[in-house]
Amino acid sequence: MHPGQVDVTAEQVAAAISAQLPGLAGQPVRRVESAGTVVAPFRIGRRHVARIPLVPSADADAHGRLEADAAHARSLAGRLPVDVPRPVHLGEPFDGYPGWWMVWTWAEGTSLDRATALDGSLLASDLARLLRTFHALPTHGRTWNGIGRGGRPLADTDWVRSSIARSAHLLDAAAATEVWERTLAAPAHEGPAVHLHGDPVPGNLIVRDGRLAGLVDITEPSFGDPAADLVPAWAVFEDPSRRLFRDAMGLDAAAWERGRGWAFEMAIGALHYYEHTNPVFFAQARRTLERLLRA
Repeated sequence: MHPGQVDVTAEQVAAAISAQLPGLAGQPVRRVESAGTVVAPFRIGRRHVARIPLVPSADADAHGRLEADAAHARSLAGRLPVDVPRPVHLGEPFDGYPGWWMVWTWAEGTSLDRATALDGSLLASDLARLLRTFHALPTHGRTWNGIGRGGRPLADTDWVRSSIARSAHLLDAAAATEVWERTLAAPAHEGPAVHLHGDPVPGNLIVRDGRLAGLVDITEPSFGDPAADLVPAWAVFEDPSRRLFRDAMGLDAAAWERGRGWAFEMAIGALHYYEHTNPVFFAQARRTLERLLRA
């Protein structure tokens, strides 16, 4: 999917675990089927998972980002209405993989992008509750840190415009441009920055027994416009569940339009980028855009 991507085997990961984390040595290791675009997950026994970045890096910045991810996960423990994986080990480069990686506790359940027969109204309520809990967490005066997705103000970019052009064989480019320009016209967020989830897409949400039960892919925190967390309105829901989610989030009409823009920006970039490399993510992007264009 990406330049510089490195694929490793379960055998290589098992060897790295034996060398670096003797307490888990001998546990069975298997690659977990995933449509993720950032890491390859390998389950270790029943209780742990190794998350190997697809594009390895052994530089200090990459190490620092993983440490920040771990610190964020620890800070969220016990503060959210769902399970949060715990960081266990920050791994060093190993034979066949020249980068940092991490071991986490396993989040029991099924990712939302693979779950079936869910009650949309319950999911809308559960997800809104989770996101509102994020938004109520203290920020200690922090604003967007330049890294977290969704923290910057929604703005016109060459990436969005070129993505529309590159996706013209897959959608109505004129209608897509109209949606984008409509969202750009929405009033900007004027309140304080809030603590964001930042990436509430189906692959990062875990369901169990029909209810939202956990998170995966926790990254360092981001802060900004709460509308950035409205992406699931189109990435996850159809009406009437979308309306229930909107009401439960309690944000105003301007935020809804900015949220539409965040969902559009994410989906239009993914549509052409993953067209031939990630069928699950491509289908999600296409479905999201279809909903946006007819809403």
